[in-house]
Amino acid sequence: MKTPKEAIAELLRRPARAAALVETQTEADEGDRAMVGNLKRELAEHPSRGLTPARLYQVLEAAEAGDLRQQHALFADMEEKDIVLAAALMRRKNATAGLEWQIVPPDNATLHERKAADHAAEVFSGLDVQSLVMDLGDAIGHGWVQLELPWTRDGAHRVPEQPTWREHGWFMTAPERPREIRLRDGTAEGEALWPLGWVSHRHRARSGYPARVGLHRALVWPYLFRNYALGDLAELLEILGIPARLGKYPRGATEKEKATLLRAVTSIGHSAAGIIPESMAIEYLEAAKADGDAHMVMIDWCDRSTTKAILGGTLTIGTDGSGTYALGRIHQESLDSLIASDARQYAETIRRDVLWPMVALNFGITDPRRAPRWYLDLDQVGDFKALAETLPTFVETGMKIPMWWFYEKSGIPRAAPGEPICQPVRSRAPQAVRQAPAPARAAASRSPAPVVERVADPMSAHAFGLSLLPYPIAVPADDGAPQPYKGKPS
Repeated sequence: MKTPKEAIAELLRRPARAAALVETQTEADEGDRAMVGNLKRELAEHPSRGLTPARLYQVLEAAEAGDLRQQHALFADMEEKDIVLAAALMRRKNATAGLEWQIVPPDNATLHERKAADHAAEVFSGLDVQSLVMDLGDAIGHGWVQLELPWTRDGAHRVPEQPTWREHGWFMTAPERPREIRLRDGTAEGEALWPLGWVSHRHRARSGYPARVGLHRALVWPYLFRNYALGDLAELLEILGIPARLGKYPRGATEKEKATLLRAVTSIGHSAAGIIPESMAIEYLEAAKADGDAHMVMIDWCDRSTTKAILGGTLTIGTDGSGTYALGRIHQESLDSLIASDARQYAETIRRDVLWPMVALNFGITDPRRAPRWYLDLDQVGDFKALAETLPTFVETGMKIPMWWFYEKSGIPRAAPGEPICQPVRSRAPQAVRQAPAPARAAASRSPAPVVERVADPMSAHAFGLSLLPYPIAVPADDGAPQPYKGKPS
């Protein structure tokens, strides 16, 4: 049996055989695939309703056997109902979705490979990359996510359109192939996913089969315990401060009389009024004095456990008054490492399932190692003062630093051709000239002023204190002709 990579490589050599280039797998209408079309008409399930430990065990075991519907429907309920889980997960997903993306050619790229990278960057600029990254982030909790990838033609090129997120309940794993995600079609084996038609992201929160790698597998227990604690606390608050009422009925009372007494006992706690027959009585016992501290301890433990699992700490979201700045920095560094891991995993998936097929179809680059690289920029904009003080030192020691790195690090945009740019302030006349007689000052004022021109050494402006400017300063020589300033020898 061919691996998915081998199947894709064969289709790239014979693109006419790739059905995914013509239509998407879930939209294809064929007689023997009627069950696949029914997936869109299935109603959402909510297994969190009335969830118990025994029921939860059944849901998790069914997922390990290949039926993923109940487990991932439960995961969706958790994200919808648990505010702490939803907030922590959204923060982690937004942390990568808000980063700038770049597409670069492979190392030691040929001219052909550079053209392929430029074309890929142009195609991606027309996609909603932020939504794509958000959809891929769904795999943090679920462990995996499937995005259906439609293709279209742009002239002579085949280009991908915006990938579409698909419900986890549409998929399954076969008993003999627990690592392979397949489309549900009513059979025990399922239908294999079409090559070139899917962005298949597996998020490595932990090792294991797709049914067990999701972060939510560890969070279902805090979610269940939190629900129990919240339910008990709500019941306690409902009767807190209200004395217990005990109704007494005489011997021989009928069922109707007993029902009347019960309604009176039940309603009198809230309405503070009621009527009963003279032969009956209501006795008030001591009001409930218990507080909800024990319940809040459980709820707080569940919230903190959820935050630790998703964000790597508790001090990067919310305030509990117990943290310090140093501890907060440690927790932030832990979160930063998770975000960096997320970004690298997204980049690998996009390169494998989108960029490689695109450049192989359009430029004949069938080696996935020579496909362009897609990545999210994790570097923060550098401090201007530190950059101005350290960069000239590195340049003067002979380091070859490209200008694009300076623009990226500083966050200063590169000027377009013909666009007005900032100019350095003209230097003042020397003190000796200002103190000279009037005729001499007049002659000096007619001498050529310093001008700006682009020269080979882009960092020679350091001598004028203008190391953040992408162009050097030229000063007049003795003969009045402007000459490039020569800095310290490197």
